[in-house]
Amino acid sequence: MSATTAIGGSIQTVSRTKPAAAIAKSSGLTTALITTKLPILLGHELGPFNLPDFKRYGFWSAQHESRADLTMLLGCLYLLIVGSGRWSIDRLLDRDAVPPA
Repeated sequence: MSATTAIGGSIQTVSRTKPAAAIAKSSGLTTALITTKLPILLGHELGPFNLPDFKRYGFWSAQHESRADLTMLLGCLYLLIVGSGRWSIDRLLDRDAVPPA
């Protein structure tokens, strides 16, 4: 998971294949949310996914534990839909390119 996040973040920084990087990171983050946070939400083990030892389980505990994953997931979805805009490396590279005749 951390390798996918690091490589996807690097690709999003370079920005030439941003949709592919956003999809890869989103799928990795979705997998992480399902495998690690869903048992906390349900309050019991789910198949092969273990339940960590917490004082409380349920919606708020799951939200507390998943806040960073959800933030990264929403950021990836935003970049996938909107793009990085005028601060992207793509825009800097395209500005130096010669327009087609």
